[in-house]
Amino acid sequence: MHYKRMNYVHVIDRLVEILYKMMTVNDLKDHIPDYAKDIKLNLSTLIINSDQDEKLVYGCAYASALAIGNKMVSDVFQGECMTRFDDDFVTAVKSTVTIMTLNNIWYKYREAMPNDEMKMAPQKMRVNVMRDHAGLDMELFESLSLCISSVNGCKFCVSAHSDLLLSHGKTKDFVLNIGRISATVVALSKTMSI
Repeated sequence: MHYKRMNYVHVIDRLVEILYKMMTVNDLKDHIPDYAKDIKLNLSTLIINSDQDEKLVYGCAYASALAIGNKMVSDVFQGECMTRFDDDFVTAVKSTVTIMTLNNIWYKYREAMPNDEMKMAPQKMRVNVMRDHAGLDMELFESLSLCISSVNGCKFCVSAHSDLLLSHGKTKDFVLNIGRISATVVALSKTMSI
């Protein structure tokens, strides 16, 4: 009997996973509990009804969900990206998340070193995907990189990617809005897991 129960639990878990993959961001919004009304409002304003470029908004939302590691929320945003864009876009976001996570961990680690020589040590790890911006245009790649760096808490990378976007003509509000999107998705991920 215990064996059959374990199989049912596995089947139920698999069905729940399939349902999450079928959810839209609007379905997700409808499942936000009343205690997180502000998160629901921010999700509507900053993502669902945003007047910014869809690739920027949904790319940042998807990247944030991947970076924070919330499977349910990342499945929803992956579905949104697949519907709005294509497989190549989803792959590019995943590539950006993985390479930026490597960079974020390295630069946070290096910053914690006890002396200046060690704080300036070269990375000596492959980051080839950055050469072609993971297949994205430079502005979108840098925006996603900033978003991921904010989720991963890397001050060095947040500063570097913000400076680069500002030096390429992006406004302060454009840069700040990337942080608003990532903060909303992280809070949404926390809301859906408690």
